Amino acid sequence: MPQVAHADPVDDLVQAEMAASNTPGVAISIMQEGRLLRAQGFGQADIELGVPVHSDTLFKAGATGMQLTAAAIMLLVEDGKLSLDAPVTQYLKGAPQKWHKVTIRQLLDHTSGLPATPNGDFRTDYTTDQLLAIIAAEDLNFPAGSRWRFSYAGYIVLGFVIEEITGEHWTKFFQQRLFDPLGMHSARGIDELAIIPNRSSGYEVREGKLRNAEWISQTANSTADGSMYLSVLDYAAWAHAVSQRQLLLPGSWKELTQPAKLNDGSTCAYSPGWFLAPATRSWWHSGSWQGFQTYALRYPDKDLTVAVFVNGEGADVQHLARGLAALVDPALARDRSAPMPEADPAATARVRVLLEAIASGQSNYADYADFAQLDFDELTALYGGMVSELGGLEEVALFDKRKGCAETASRYRARYKGGIMEVRIGLTDTGKVSNLEILPVRDWNEPL
Repeated sequence: MPQVAHADPVDDLVQAEMAASNTPGVAISIMQEGRLLRAQGFGQADIELGVPVHSDTLFKAGATGMQLTAAAIMLLVEDGKLSLDAPVTQYLKGAPQKWHKVTIRQLLDHTSGLPATPNGDFRTDYTTDQLLAIIAAEDLNFPAGSRWRFSYAGYIVLGFVIEEITGEHWTKFFQQRLFDPLGMHSARGIDELAIIPNRSSGYEVREGKLRNAEWISQTANSTADGSMYLSVLDYAAWAHAVSQRQLLLPGSWKELTQPAKLNDGSTCAYSPGWFLAPATRSWWHSGSWQGFQTYALRYPDKDLTVAVFVNGEGADVQHLARGLAALVDPALARDRSAPMPEADPAATARVRVLLEAIASGQSNYADYADFAQLDFDELTALYGGMVSELGGLEEVALFDKRKGCAETASRYRARYKGGIMEVRIGLTDTGKVSNLEILPVRDWNEPL
């Protein structure tokens, strides 16, 4: 009797994304109620050698690894060696006096005011003291606890705190207290010189072609803002611990699920290592580093967690993760979005002017609030390079607006001749830009 081929919607979804984004390889894991429903690799881990992706293939985690740094900090709290509301200067020699009001909790929550990045040279090796001094020399963006803004530098500093307290590199502490106890058998810190089985290669896109990721120093690949290798099986072990509340005490898990709180009492849609999305009742975090992307998505009410790891920078990992979740539970499928009525058309016009200024390299520092000069320069240069390549700006429309976290946060879509961008912008009560993120979307009506 001839065999009948059955369509696999998971395979179809992954293969479609790989084709659309020219992504070499993808690995996924799906956990529900503490059980592994699926772990699978697709495509190639190494194009040059023709090595396929498997469920135990290692990817660079990027900022998704911040969840593990947050858990490591809570282990030290449980050990009695750290207090979340104590200033970082209490634990870290070399921390500048201007950080004396910056607490460990604020570093975890991204409310510390520390710069977005360490602002060093990614191709230079530094000692811990040298890298700390580089970060310490930068101005704070805002007084600690007055605002929320994502900071890689804050988690790098948390890694220094772990090393100061334990007397060993943060990766050794993770191995002993996180990876080994949880059965994360292949998780490890990044070491480009080591022989590491099942390590994949990351690929960047330059002039429309895949290329190997550019070389960076070992220092830039050894910080606690996510410089680790994980497989989706490693992440599934971590997701099991989150589901079953293993490893940490109940009080610690409670701390890790609390929204960030500002000095004025307002809360922000972030808990240590997780963005909070009330509209979809989900938590998520993404990472992007050296041609790798990772995305972790959790629905606490359904105890469902999806992880997507890829080795190409063009993939839409959020679309893939949420699509996989909807295949498990169709109730999680998201409706397509559409522009909403704008009660203040001048606000949309202002966003258009802002985007045109960014594209032309003419951003006005006075239009922004609580940005140190260096962070302002880096932010506008990054986004200027992205949007200037897209040609003329044709349309700007508002898709979402809400107040909270000491700002009014809006999401706009901007249609350019060469593509579509989503503009996520936070404004103070005086109308200045307090947060800004610009990222590509493929479809004007893509779900929010």
